[in-house]
Amino acid sequence: NMRALRLWAPLVASCLVATSCSMIRLGYDTLPMWAHWQIERYLSLDDDQGRIVSRRLDEIHRWHRRTQLSQYVRFLNEVDDELHNAVDADAIAAWRDRVAQAWHPVAEHLAPGVAELAVTLRPEQIERMRKRLKESNDTAREKQFPVGARREEVRGDRIVKRAEFFLGRLDGDQERDLRAMAARLPASEEEWMAERVARQDRIVAMMEQLARERPHKTEAVRIAREALVGLWDTRSAHHRKLDRWLQLGGHVDG
Repeated sequence: NMRALRLWAPLVASCLVATSCSMIRLGYDTLPMWAHWQIERYLSLDDDQGRIVSRRLDEIHRWHRRTQLSQYVRFLNEVDDELHNAVDADAIAAWRDRVAQAWHPVAEHLAPGVAELAVTLRPEQIERMRKRLKESNDTAREKQFPVGARREEVRGDRIVKRAEFFLGRLDGDQERDLRAMAARLPASEEEWMAERVARQDRIVAMMEQLARERPHKTEAVRIAREALVGLWDTRSAHHRKLDRWLQLGGHVDG
């Protein structure tokens, strides 16, 4: 019953530790540029909005590098130490909770910039964001629920691809074990998709409210902060199903 845990824990830790590699460092250094491009793609910014986004992204990036990276290193070292002993479902759940908690200070520091941008948005920009999100969700659904394929096979392909991205090519036994574990995972794709759409809807609603009401700066930041901090809920239906699967040794059907 612990075989899935023994396989899964090193994969989780290795994915986290991979954040120290040169490729990820390069990605981190260019994150403001990438984020600006994504925001432009979703909202089609005018010149004034583009300056807001550039300034705020540079600020959050400097803050994050100065205050958060050292905390991530400590967390990764703790995970590495724990992997020298037996790892159970509670440990994995605790790691996930720690990762989720790391979002809160980021959300707090994002809120002023999100509020400053949102109050300048025009209705056609909000509509553009809705359209882009729908396109993204349609693509995600095609990957999660391809026509004519078994859900377990698609899940196995997805997890193997993700593992090989971080770890390099798996050997035959590793891939078989990983696919077997993926096949036993509870069928939670529908819950995952529903949570994804619900998060997006909350963000769109927040930005639409700020664009429509254009409240005072303090109130705008409060509204943005409330939406952002609550964005990731580790007690969602999707995660509760995975927690129960882990607690019962990886032998729970959908």
